[in-house]
Amino acid sequence: MNRKMLLLAVMAVLSGCQTTGSEQASAFRSVYTGDNSVLYQVQKQIDSPTQAMQLAARAYQSGNLDLALFQYLRAIELDPKRYGALVWVGRIHRERGNTQLAEMAFNDVLTSDPDNLDALTELGLLYLAARNHEKAQELLGKAVAIDQRRLGHGEGDSPPDLAALQVDGQSPLKVYNGLGVLADLRNDFTQAEAYYRLAMQIEPRSALVQNSQGYSYYLAGSWPEAERMYQRGIGYDPSYHPLWRNYGLLLARMGRYEEAVSAFEQIEKRAEASNDVGYVCLVEGKLDEAEQFFRSAIEQSPAHYATAWDNLKRVEQVRRIRQLGANQAPDKPASAILGVEVTAAATP
Repeated sequence: MNRKMLLLAVMAVLSGCQTTGSEQASAFRSVYTGDNSVLYQVQKQIDSPTQAMQLAARAYQSGNLDLALFQYLRAIELDPKRYGALVWVGRIHRERGNTQLAEMAFNDVLTSDPDNLDALTELGLLYLAARNHEKAQELLGKAVAIDQRRLGHGEGDSPPDLAALQVDGQSPLKVYNGLGVLADLRNDFTQAEAYYRLAMQIEPRSALVQNSQGYSYYLAGSWPEAERMYQRGIGYDPSYHPLWRNYGLLLARMGRYEEAVSAFEQIEKRAEASNDVGYVCLVEGKLDEAEQFFRSAIEQSPAHYATAWDNLKRVEQVRRIRQLGANQAPDKPASAILGVEVTAAATP
């Protein structure tokens, strides 16, 4: 799909209109002249793509994503080679869950500018989130190759061997972190650690990378090291929610339940935190502890009653299965009976 069709699709989403054919074209022209916009009364005098980019950035920072999209698209209309604006269109749609539009935006950039590092990074991470690991590896690998060429290492679209990679402060942090996540998904924890170390060289105080490395250690069974990474990341950025969630999961798995509740409480209400800890206990087959936390969640919040009550029913279900034998060993984890598993994600 070419850029004009992409913009038409984006504006149809923005306006909420179900238009086709000439109506779409009319809506497109109306929006881009600034006359009678279905969204905003914008200044007709905005005829500079740089000004549109600045207005878009301010709108994005203030949380007004509709206006940010509008202005980024205005910048593209004024300067079709302003690929950075189209990358931002894709980012905003990804944040909103509009995966198809995000993919279209990133692919459109790469059609015109195949070595655009931002588009390669964002599309690679989009595929990683969609569990298209092969495509994510391809795109992120190409991004690394471009970064290495900038540093004078390697040539072509294939990066040098991992041991030969070098980075600096301009290297794309999310690319190296994303490749670490992909290595973790292959259970190649040694390779994952190598990528995370490169990412830490790029930005030593990155909460994102500390969280990813911590989760890698967690998956590898190196829980003390995981705890150390989570605590360090929280020290860098206590507002980064994935750190608290993964730290709470780790503490619950270590049997440090009250500490786990406190960690989860940093990002959710106490009733939800109690329920989450109870669920970890349930999955591990610790039914008495699970029941205690589910009942605590019910007492703390009637609004959370239904979820915790459903989990209490699961506790009783596991108990009945155990009592009936069901060919289960006495200490068989509940996850094997219920078919569930507690996992967390190292967000790239």
